[in-house]
Amino acid sequence: MRNITKYGIFLFGVLSLLTLSVLVLSNPSNENTELENSSNEPIDFGICIDFIPYTHEELKDNSDTIVMGTVKEKLPPRWNTADGKKPNKLLNKIEYPDDIIYTDIVISVDEYLKNPLSSRELIVRVTGGTVGDFSMTTDADPLFNTSEKVLLYLSKDESSSTGNIGPEHFIVTDFYRGKYTLTEDGKAITPDETVTLEELLNTINQINNNTNETKASDNKETANIETAGK
Repeated sequence: MRNITKYGIFLFGVLSLLTLSVLVLSNPSNENTELENSSNEPIDFGICIDFIPYTHEELKDNSDTIVMGTVKEKLPPRWNTADGKKPNKLLNKIEYPDDIIYTDIVISVDEYLKNPLSSRELIVRVTGGTVGDFSMTTDADPLFNTSEKVLLYLSKDESSSTGNIGPEHFIVTDFYRGKYTLTEDGKAITPDETVTLEELLNTINQINNNTNETKASDNKETANIETAGK
């Protein structure tokens, strides 16, 4: 799902090299020692990711599950290392996507709209967060606020960087395009789109109905073929 992130790696590399160049010039110590941050501000790594926005149908088709619920909790950010701490390497060797900070979001599920799970809570993982002196941000992953009402298109995390770390979790399909904030007046909002929740649900249900009708038709044709062959 996230092979499209490769388009943003080059931009991230340029930004990182510029940041690191400034830090190196300001630190006359031995180049083989770890760079230190003498200020109180975290060192910021910005990740620029280029991606193609999905239609509502593509969001549904490319998602493993779709849920409506509430943001229950934002867990502390962690590095994608065994202990969740900064990688044991020099600062100027940290590279995306091998070394990243991620944040897990606990969602209290009110309703499953596709492929229901037995759990009433699930974890959504996003790239970014601050750990110690390091802050990592991305222009693509969605932002979450505690108690926020959301409709989420979710996919299994198959990333080599975070997929096998921690408990079972999901990522948002098509980055921020797959996270809709639900408002009290019935709106469903992304940074690029505002629709009514009713319209969005009708779209999902229509796609589900079309899928079920196709499956039923396929089963009927298979049954007819088997009967004819007897």
